Amino acid sequence: MRQEKKLLIMFKRLKKMKKYFLIAVSALALASCSNDAYLGDNVEETQVGGTGAISFATAMPNLQKATQVGNTAATTLGNQFVVYGTKHASAEDGTATNDAVVFKNYVVEYASATAGTVASNSSDWDYVGKTPYADAKVSPATDVQTIKYWDYSAANGYTFYAFAGKTLLDGDKVTITKVTEDAATPKTVYGKGYTVNVKANADLSGLYYADRTPVAKANYGKPVILTFRNLGAKVRAGFYETVPGYKVKIDKFYFDTDASAAVTTFDAMDTESTTNFKASLQNVSQAADQELTVTYYDNTDASIENHVKVTNGASTSLYTLTLGDKITDATELATTSATPTWDKTGGEYTVVSPFEGNTNPMLVKVDYTLTSEDNSGEVIHVKNARAVVPFQYVKWKANYAYTYIFKISNNTNGSTGTPGTDPEGLFPITFDAIAVTATDANQETVTTVATNAVTTYSKGSDVTVDNEYKNGTDIYVVNTNVATNAVIAPAAIGDLATNAQVYVATTTGDAISEASVKANLTGANNGITLTAVTPAATLVQEVPSATNGENLDFGERGAVKFTPSAAGTYVYVYTTAKYVAPAYTAVGSGTFDAETTYYMKTPEDVYYVATSVTASNFGDLKANLYIQTAAGTPGVYDVKVIKVK
Repeated sequence: MRQEKKLLIMFKRLKKMKKYFLIAVSALALASCSNDAYLGDNVEETQVGGTGAISFATAMPNLQKATQVGNTAATTLGNQFVVYGTKHASAEDGTATNDAVVFKNYVVEYASATAGTVASNSSDWDYVGKTPYADAKVSPATDVQTIKYWDYSAANGYTFYAFAGKTLLDGDKVTITKVTEDAATPKTVYGKGYTVNVKANADLSGLYYADRTPVAKANYGKPVILTFRNLGAKVRAGFYETVPGYKVKIDKFYFDTDASAAVTTFDAMDTESTTNFKASLQNVSQAADQELTVTYYDNTDASIENHVKVTNGASTSLYTLTLGDKITDATELATTSATPTWDKTGGEYTVVSPFEGNTNPMLVKVDYTLTSEDNSGEVIHVKNARAVVPFQYVKWKANYAYTYIFKISNNTNGSTGTPGTDPEGLFPITFDAIAVTATDANQETVTTVATNAVTTYSKGSDVTVDNEYKNGTDIYVVNTNVATNAVIAPAAIGDLATNAQVYVATTTGDAISEASVKANLTGANNGITLTAVTPAATLVQEVPSATNGENLDFGERGAVKFTPSAAGTYVYVYTTAKYVAPAYTAVGSGTFDAETTYYMKTPEDVYYVATSVTASNFGDLKANLYIQTAAGTPGVYDVKVIKVK
């Protein structure tokens, strides 16, 4: 009878065990840059057994948006974590003076179906009698692990810290030192974290740190629930294209072989990679020893207070980001942001070192090939196409995932000829036949393409779902000058030079693309109508971050914000030189002049050079000929077509 009663108690406790393992659901997005937080919840549980022994349970924020429980959650942590705990007779501060050490880096291990077998184990995690780390891998080291009981004379509570990284510790990939006193001035309780020395090629996906966990006296006797977060950041990149009439294949990425200096211009990116995704970006090297400091977010934002915060200490920075090899493997790019061509199969992430203090933008430089879809076999090679992700979007935080999606359109800034010699951009070849006596004339429309990268972002949208953004959410647009890596400042929102505007685009003629919008802005009557968005776009300095915490500050250069009120196609336009239409006058009764350039016009009043005019046919053509009396201003526009679902 006694044995049956004991089994019944164990069964009830095992049923409760699921309450100890929690998961927070998170969605992430960027185009070209975005991210979201992984949030953990703490659940209080009643005391098990009534012995007063201190016991532990865990919570696991997770990328897969599924609850990790039992053996699955424990496996993620390597079935082990190390806990440091203190109790406080007086109010805790940033010093070690009133920290009475209770757990001096105790090893806590998981064993399935053992909850309730001993007083110190309420959730299959136990520490009594386990073998501690007694060498330099974990400091300070403890000699022996004994049972611990709640001390009710500690009126100002306990504080617990923990980390998990058994594989890295056993493989001599990390050494971890507990910081018992805040080094900053003024000292706060949030600075008493860890110093982490990471060795060469350490896989940070196996290193987890728990949030700082204060326990008030009212909660003594309950299991201490520790919420662990991965120390690494997770990054992936995807490409898609919207070039009408052509398939696109990425041929190569460019990077700088000098790993010791920040890359500030594309000129330094002259080494080719025909395999992996490469970008110039300040990031902490995993090829050499590095030092990371774990502290905790303060109470400025209650939603992330005590969450793990990572800063980079005495580390060597490299300046090339390397991801997967599937983008150059693809024979043609995807055509939608919802299913882009990822750098790894299935859009898997690469774990990298967090770097919240990053101050450099991400620079991407590629060559790609256009292959006509008309089965003619025609190919066009585009060289040195460039994109910039502002540094505000590459401040990586621990336990966050970042997705960067790059769009190749006919608004490219690459060259189809010799870079630096031939003009940049894709220039659509168009023809307009005019019925004149024995003469055909060709019209060539040339659109000037500015060398700026436009980054769009919306906290409330996942571009891999919404293609590109979701109706009713705030969308932010940042225009980046790739020559100086500075954000161009719209003086106001409008349609004049050095101003930006967001339009709703509709068409009864040409398809809406970056190139067709530019043609429309420079006088082509192509059926596209642009109507200023309602409510009006505004210029803002701060953009809300998808990670909890402070907003992204773009300073006085700012970002353009608009909120689409309906699904459809929107167009961001930044004018660096206002378009002014040229003026023309009819030749009338004039005489032929070999030094004069003569023009004809289409029924839509688009003027073009009449290249076939000679002295012999001038008399037959002059009724349809014009002379340009004012050249006008060509107009230079940065255009970004933004799809809203």
